[in-house]
Amino acid sequence: MTPARAAYWCALTVVLLPAAALTVVRLVEPDLARAVQLQAFTPFGLPLYAVGLVLLLGGMLRGVAGQRLLAVPLVMAVAGLGLHGWWFAPLVTGPDPEPPTSGDEVVVLTSNLFAGRGDAAQLVEEASAARVDVLVVSEVTERAVLDMEAVGLADVFPYRAGRAGETVMGTMVFSREPIEVVETLDTLFDGLRVRTGDLDLLAVHPAPPTLFHDWGKDHRMILTAAQEPGVDLIAGDLNATLDHAPLRALVDAGYRDTAELANEGLAATWPVDGGFPLLSLLPPSVAIDHIMVATGWVVAATETVDIDGADHRAVLATVVSR
Repeated sequence: MTPARAAYWCALTVVLLPAAALTVVRLVEPDLARAVQLQAFTPFGLPLYAVGLVLLLGGMLRGVAGQRLLAVPLVMAVAGLGLHGWWFAPLVTGPDPEPPTSGDEVVVLTSNLFAGRGDAAQLVEEASAARVDVLVVSEVTERAVLDMEAVGLADVFPYRAGRAGETVMGTMVFSREPIEVVETLDTLFDGLRVRTGDLDLLAVHPAPPTLFHDWGKDHRMILTAAQEPGVDLIAGDLNATLDHAPLRALVDAGYRDTAELANEGLAATWPVDGGFPLLSLLPPSVAIDHIMVATGWVVAATETVDIDGADHRAVLATVVSR
């Protein structure tokens, strides 16, 4: 084998092997923590298969390898490209109904403060500037709440529910309107269902997939709570993407991700630079923070917001009741 052919097959393997791994874990969904983590990167199968297809067609045209030898990887690349395109398509072509001319408009912001390391004061300032009605904060510590109070938290959000915790445990909801706690969720990290104004929402933060048993158990609790009558919205760091079974179950239960409804594409929220030098070299690559709405709501706008010191981007959405 010539060096050119060796380099060609090496490049083809480097592209198609990880693409195939992404396809397999998305289709099979093995009960393994590593597989669940890998599944979060499912959308990257699309560019990998596209590059593989270009390499294969180029190899055929240049005669680097025989057409028979390339037939199997060619079929694999075409099939993988179509399958991953099918999975990704709703993020850019999903229904985006126009918001009604009348109806309640609510601005929601959800943020993970990275065990209190995120700039809590900046979060309040961002929420105030965006005229946020409801703020959901996970991994909120007592120190973070003090920092928020120092910049006028109570002036923007006079009502609160939930509790601050140590490191990653705390989840809180802040609102311009009075809050009634309907239910607390017995997830590993705090979660709760509240009513505030005309909005009934779940503020959640399930365990990460590295704690695989807790991850599955927490998501089952969230699904059960979401299926209760009256819930309008789910917000928080869900530690899952729309390619994971728990979020697909929420979609089957009638919820839609605001980024999907607004055709925002991947809208990745993690990782960003939160104190780990290597993370600052990488762009956010997975969308694990979400605002999901029930069928009675549509999306007027959504975007991600960088919070200094946090390892997640916050998610901001304006939703309108039908």
